[in-house]
Amino acid sequence: MPLLVLLPVVAGGVGFGAGVWTGSGAGKLVKWGVIGGGAYLAYRVAKEVSA
Repeated sequence: MPLLVLLPVVAGGVGFGAGVWTGSGAGKLVKWGVIGGGAYLAYRVAKEVSA
């Protein structure tokens, strides 16, 4: 992956990670629930497409 594409992605990931760890416990729980749900949905779609 070209460095021009990789750097903004890494910077966004670091900023997102910092945002997840700040805030209240309930907010963190909601954020991790959304991330987990999205990951599960992506897994299901990938599994259906590859089958």
